[in-house]
Amino acid sequence: MMTKDELLGIWNYYLSLENDLANTSRYIEPMGQENVHSFEFAKLIILACTEVESAFKILCQLITGHQVSGDIGTYKATILGKYPKIITATVSVRRLGKDIAPFADWNNRKLNWWESYQHVKHNRGSFFGDATYINAVQAISALYILTFYVAKSSNLCFPDHEATYLSSNYAHPGLLCAPDKELPDFEEVSDETTI
Repeated sequence: MMTKDELLGIWNYYLSLENDLANTSRYIEPMGQENVHSFEFAKLIILACTEVESAFKILCQLITGHQVSGDIGTYKATILGKYPKIITATVSVRRLGKDIAPFADWNNRKLNWWESYQHVKHNRGSFFGDATYINAVQAISALYILTFYVAKSSNLCFPDHEATYLSSNYAHPGLLCAPDKELPDFEEVSDETTI
């Protein structure tokens, strides 16, 4: 079971990545330039996806009751087996002016941003063009959603939601306020412990 301190560690790491992503908007306007690439986006993609992989492992362990080591295919089968509606989970990217679903259509295909991460990580010279703003946003959005899935799977919630670049109806910024909307796979579950 995930402890509140472990969950807060994941959340604080997410907030650090989100802040770094927000800072990139000082140099590029995201709207209309989603495919601009840079070393900063390469860094964010690698850091975010490394944390996404950790979150995949944690969520899989919460689902199965034991450590799951494997690859993206193993994580996909385990997570979609328990939480098939994760593919509909969305976040709002305020600066981009739209909602995105980082796990959209995962049940039918590979995650494009994950494939780009693999390219950037293993062969940056040939795939530097994959180090884009939109891939960084997708990866960080995936971490955002996975953090909430881990929290819900552990019956923990965030009492004070501090994210500013990404937002969702799954968390309310006010203390002691319920979210406007539940995560897709938890719409009928509401027994939580506040951390």
